[in-house]
Amino acid sequence: MDDDRLRKMDSIRRDFSVRSDDYDRDIVMTVPNYHKMLEAAVGSLPFEEDEPIKVIDLGTGTGSMAARVLQRFPRCRLTCVDMTKEMLDKAKARFNDRSDITYVERDFYELQLPEGCDAVVSSLALHHLMTGDDKQNFYEKVLRSLRLGGVFVNADAVLSADEWVEDLNKRKWVEFMRTNMSEQEVNAVLERHRREDSLPVFTDQLRWLTEVGFSKVDVIWKDHMGAVVWARR
Repeated sequence: MDDDRLRKMDSIRRDFSVRSDDYDRDIVMTVPNYHKMLEAAVGSLPFEEDEPIKVIDLGTGTGSMAARVLQRFPRCRLTCVDMTKEMLDKAKARFNDRSDITYVERDFYELQLPEGCDAVVSSLALHHLMTGDDKQNFYEKVLRSLRLGGVFVNADAVLSADEWVEDLNKRKWVEFMRTNMSEQEVNAVLERHRREDSLPVFTDQLRWLTEVGFSKVDVIWKDHMGAVVWARR
């Protein structure tokens, strides 16, 4: 990892470590339709609910996506990946009755994924990869980890290719936050967004998934900046 990436990942890790206690409270105030987005993502996993599927959750955080996966697929063999120890500790506490979950503390640049997975899922995490090439290379890594017919489901924030639509999306986002937060808190979120996030253009993301070799790419759900993108190997 080069120095720029190392500095950014360290900064993000420190930030999430500090915010881990308040993350579950804050995320629903900063991300419109957060629960609907996660429900759409998990609802798109194309497996029978009693199957012992092998799933990797990238950027587990406190375990919101993972909890929905386990609820729908109780026999799931789940691996939770996060770069922040404090976040993973929250997930471990959440699932303390499950001894069959694997936890991996690693950032996406250093992560090695096992092969033969049925699904790789992620929520509000992969936008931390810095460049388009970084994202496309990571999508290729995800593709290699999936069995034939396996799926990648990514619930994340995206940019519009059109400036007018992008301005609309940002205004809607800020309006939503102002219904829940003070102006000072909103400005803090926007500053963190400028400092840490590298959102992909939505149409670029779809193209990259096709270019790395996914056989089918689709959109499960979208609302302004939020999108659930679905791809099958």
